[in-house]
Amino acid sequence: MATSSAPIRQSTFDWDAYGRAVLAGEIPVCRWTRLGVERHYRDMETGHERGMWFSEAHAQHALESFLFLRHSKGEWAGQVFVPDPWQQFWIAQAFGWMRADGTRRFRTVWEEVPRKNGKSTKLAGVGIYLFFFDGEGGAEVYTAATKMEQARITHDEAVRMRAASPHLRRHISERRSELFVRGKADKFVPLGRDSKSMDGLNPHGAILDEVHAHPNREIYDVIKSGQGARRQPMLWQITTAGFDLSSFGYEQHRYAESVLDGVVQDDEFLAVIYTVDDREKWDDPIEWAKANPGLGTSVYEDGLRLDCERAKRQPSEQPNFKTKRLNIWLAGGETWIPVATWRECGDQALKLDDFAGEECWIGIDLAEKSDIAALCLVFRRGKRFYVFFRLYLNEYEVSKPENQHYRRYQQRGELVVTDGNATDFDVIRADVEAFGKRFKVNEVPYDPRFSAYFATKLVEAGLPMVEISQTSTHFTLPIIEVENMVLTGDLQHEGNSMVEWMMGNVVMRVSKFSGLKHPTKETNKEKIDAPVAMLLAMGRALMFTDDASVYETRGLRTL
Repeated sequence: MATSSAPIRQSTFDWDAYGRAVLAGEIPVCRWTRLGVERHYRDMETGHERGMWFSEAHAQHALESFLFLRHSKGEWAGQVFVPDPWQQFWIAQAFGWMRADGTRRFRTVWEEVPRKNGKSTKLAGVGIYLFFFDGEGGAEVYTAATKMEQARITHDEAVRMRAASPHLRRHISERRSELFVRGKADKFVPLGRDSKSMDGLNPHGAILDEVHAHPNREIYDVIKSGQGARRQPMLWQITTAGFDLSSFGYEQHRYAESVLDGVVQDDEFLAVIYTVDDREKWDDPIEWAKANPGLGTSVYEDGLRLDCERAKRQPSEQPNFKTKRLNIWLAGGETWIPVATWRECGDQALKLDDFAGEECWIGIDLAEKSDIAALCLVFRRGKRFYVFFRLYLNEYEVSKPENQHYRRYQQRGELVVTDGNATDFDVIRADVEAFGKRFKVNEVPYDPRFSAYFATKLVEAGLPMVEISQTSTHFTLPIIEVENMVLTGDLQHEGNSMVEWMMGNVVMRVSKFSGLKHPTKETNKEKIDAPVAMLLAMGRALMFTDDASVYETRGLRTL
């Protein structure tokens, strides 16, 4: 990576001290933050296998650029801006990790941090680095938000930093809040969704602020598509939590969790999440510290305590305190089974062939032909249950650029890809019929919405089809039992990573009046077909007794 000819002061930052302190348990952080830290040190050991390496020189170069900046507000006004240790750590990750070709590894940074943790000041510094110190010819850098007013918050801080720095003033000019370098095409400007036009951008760097407020991915897509001509672009997204769980911001939040949990491997995506571990303990100072890395520097415990006490006295204030001060996403259900817990029940030595001739139940979730279809085979040996999955999707959907993760699952043999632009139900039917010959199939529960003809053909093949509507009445018992079996180790699966991804997408809705449960998802991109198929099959398996093991009729049944 080329660097600017502008001199950088020789000063070594000990950014690594923060990461080591987190690993040692000396700094309280939530599990998501810790997973992010662990990811760095794990990649330090194994990253070379994927063509990645860490450059201390590049990390220091980025950090030392901040020494040209000065605070413009508060008690630190006029003083040199030295990033906090936690900020140093993530800046070092963002700019220090490299690819084999010498360009930066990370192209997207996702950062969730509560308010008052110095995000505007830090991001102004990141923007100035990308604009002036990064050595990119004709660099275009944007601070972007849903409204120009919001975009100007970070950008105006960069303008003030330029004005307060003698070195930056000599090299960077300012006109109507636009920063530029005379005689060059470099520019650093704010950009709002309400701008006259967002077309024709060629961003080297972009900062998307308060992503939770973005109603859709419009700005994100404009920036990403415009970065295609740059060798090492960077898009830094930052937000607090929000209330809209159908928003683009929440979609990105869930994706970041998937990356941190190891469900999705995305070496271009740096995920940073600061929040609490126990949202029920929102009044606990230990949880405050986990969510607020700037506690004691830019965030003060007295202020948090006052806000917390106000939220206790006025329940209407609690949502705002939880989202903005503790980074808790609200208005949705709870994730059902943590991915790490589900993973512990996996055994890749488990083979379907080992169950030949045994009794089983096959749950089917077909959905539409343009979407994923899922089968789940459930076997029972004593009190222990064993589950196997088959997942199907058509080649048209798999080939879409945004569905790269499906191609990875296909390569692992975890996704069956059928020809054409519609998932081929005949392929699925042939597999079910084959299972009917290999195993003693007690029942095949299915949702009849998309599969009347499909089920009729399987009945003709002699399979015991059972219609089950996807209601909380049918789901609640298997949901509770699966939760218990996962905790006790009485459920085992073969470690399918695509199923693992889907398990992490399940959000459980609980009726306030009846207590009945229903699995759902927060966004259309999050798929839960495999868990639904499992619950359909488990619901019937749990009702099975020796007295009911022989059916007088094997026709189509409705429940």
